[in-house]
Amino acid sequence: MDGELIFSILFLILALVGRGIRGYYSLKGQTPGKKRSVRERWKEATRVEGTARVILLMVNGVFLLIAIVLYLLSPQWMLWSQFPIHDWARWIGVGLGVLSLPFQIWVHRTLAKHWSSFLKLQEGHSLVTTGPYRWVRHPMYTQSLMFFIALTLVSANLLILIGFLIAFIFTFTRIPKEEQMLLERFGDEYRLYMKRTGRLLPRLRRQEDKVI
Repeated sequence: MDGELIFSILFLILALVGRGIRGYYSLKGQTPGKKRSVRERWKEATRVEGTARVILLMVNGVFLLIAIVLYLLSPQWMLWSQFPIHDWARWIGVGLGVLSLPFQIWVHRTLAKHWSSFLKLQEGHSLVTTGPYRWVRHPMYTQSLMFFIALTLVSANLLILIGFLIAFIFTFTRIPKEEQMLLERFGDEYRLYMKRTGRLLPRLRRQEDKVI
């Protein structure tokens, strides 16, 4: 079997499994009898994230989807966008992608009903500090970064790299607003939590657990 075909198949498997995990927990987190319409979801997303930001995310999502479809179905046409990378680095990407999937499940199971695809504190939201949240405040974003890097390495495709890079920039820049929401809800409890955890990676040294 052609080496490029092997990486394309592995890319597809990783992408489908990752999307399947996210879709499963999205459906599981829906409140029975309270399914929202597309219009309601749009209004809520634009209210929290801003209309321009939501539109740009959608445009990038379409761009990334087209790039992935072309990479999988028209590899010869996409040769111009391939960047040089050794096969061992692409296999590292496969390994990183495989490792990121149980991590994704762990994060979702820990966060449970508190997870939302956009910035929102659920009704009865409590501060989650167990599982991966014991060491990192935003492990979902850490997992997303791992997954983006993995699929970029596996595909070795410039367009996919650009799409994932834009997606992660949007994700990373929402963190300050998310933390401000949590500070407003939990106050000193969240300040203390911030002192002993890292944003995307565990802290090497914990700060003193006191509020100044």
